[in-house]
Amino acid sequence: MVKDIEAVLKVENNENLMQSDPWGLESIRLRNIYVEPLNMLQVELLKRTRQTEEDNPELEEAMMMTIAGIAAGMRNTG
Repeated sequence: MVKDIEAVLKVENNENLMQSDPWGLESIRLRNIYVEPLNMLQVELLKRTRQTEEDNPELEEAMMMTIAGIAAGMRNTG
């Protein structure tokens, strides 16, 4: 990923990602405060789901809630 970032910065002739879009950068920073914990929770729920041989409605509901939460957080910032 480091090489990808370096390539984008070189093409855009910028020192930092999203240098030309400060509003977008701030939106992503604010979004990540809420979305990153949901991502971590989703990883744990996936792990538990894969370890369980039987269907677990509580795990499935929790997983659906993380999906909805992440989708809501990503709505305007991609």
